[in-house]
Amino acid sequence: MKNKKKLKILAILISITLVGIITYLFLNFQKKKEKIEALKKVPSLSLTTIGGTLFTSTNLDNNKIKILVYFSPSCHFCQAETEELSKSYPDYKNIQWIWVASESLNEIKEFAQQYNLSNQKNIIWCHDEKAILYQKLAMNSIPYFLVYDKNNNLIRRNSGAIKLNKLINTADENK
Repeated sequence: MKNKKKLKILAILISITLVGIITYLFLNFQKKKEKIEALKKVPSLSLTTIGGTLFTSTNLDNNKIKILVYFSPSCHFCQAETEELSKSYPDYKNIQWIWVASESLNEIKEFAQQYNLSNQKNIIWCHDEKAILYQKLAMNSIPYFLVYDKNNNLIRRNSGAIKLNKLINTADENK
């Protein structure tokens, strides 16, 4: 008799636990889906540039393709991507680059200067204080690339290292 009662209680507890787990997973999936949905258009931005000015969504150039790159100056993949951009920069002047990191403004500035890209008009180097943008957009790695067309529609999302020409080819295909 006691064993049957224990089994019933155990069955109820397992059922409640499973319902809880399924509910938790469903809600997390919904949150992630909402964040990905929010990426379909250029997200609202409020970042500080290495020059100390505020960079917002109103500063986006609507005549250019935009590539938002979330990076870290200490990331080897990010360094390779930046080296590649530094060497082939003249080929990518028709793109507005927004490089964003959560490290200090000085670290970001030194990084941009190291690759001779700190004074290029179409490359904006920004600080994401407390990684708010990173969290808001559900990014999960560094580097992280978001490519938007001239109408601010997402045309490519890439987590991790990628050759810049692949990003550019995606943008060119969607002109």
